[in-house]
Amino acid sequence: MTDSTWLNRDRQLIPGKELFRSRRRFHLLAYTASHGQLLMRSVGEPDTPGEPGTTIDLLFKPAAVVKIRAYYRGLAIRCATAAESAQVEADHASVPFGRDDRVFILESQGESDYVVAMAVGWTEGVLGRTQQSFFHNFHPTRPIVWPSRPLPGVDAGLDIASAQELVDALCAEENATIRRERHRHVHVVMTRIIRPEGLDVTGAGVFLTRADAEEARAVIAATSLDCWIEELPIAI
Repeated sequence: MTDSTWLNRDRQLIPGKELFRSRRRFHLLAYTASHGQLLMRSVGEPDTPGEPGTTIDLLFKPAAVVKIRAYYRGLAIRCATAAESAQVEADHASVPFGRDDRVFILESQGESDYVVAMAVGWTEGVLGRTQQSFFHNFHPTRPIVWPSRPLPGVDAGLDIASAQELVDALCAEENATIRRERHRHVHVVMTRIIRPEGLDVTGAGVFLTRADAEEARAVIAATSLDCWIEELPIAI
């Protein structure tokens, strides 16, 4: 079960109103230029006595101006007052603020930061080991790819695992319980064959490098089979 909240309406975002409060620790998890998504997380530790078992993912979207820290010990979020909003706009005179842009004040341990965005929302629940976040879920669309990052869209690729990490993950005895926070792309050579009973699309082989996959594809293509290469992420 998950508990979700999404706030983007005037009646929800009243100046000065507190929106969120937690005594838990939060850290900056991800940012993507696609739709200006800024994701923060409080990590759940369901196997540790005395620690919260749920994960909280907190998303601002689209974030136009950001002044935050990497970590917070306790966090409260409220809508800025009219005076606070005016001061933030004055401090960023070169930024074209739109009517739907709101200033969200982040308060922790007597200090304040802010994010200018159109909306804020959060989801709390038990995050699956192969689930990267509550805000990037699998959808049966084309291409069908399991999410390998916390947010959809452009990213810096900092969560891409090395080949050695892949080997270590395959050999680790505790492999069944660790969280899958990184990924490694593999290259799948796909083939398409028209059989009497209909179209048959299948994977002919999986390769760690593009060069190996291209070599295999060339061999298969020489037999006049229709084939191509698809990249798929392995959660590590």
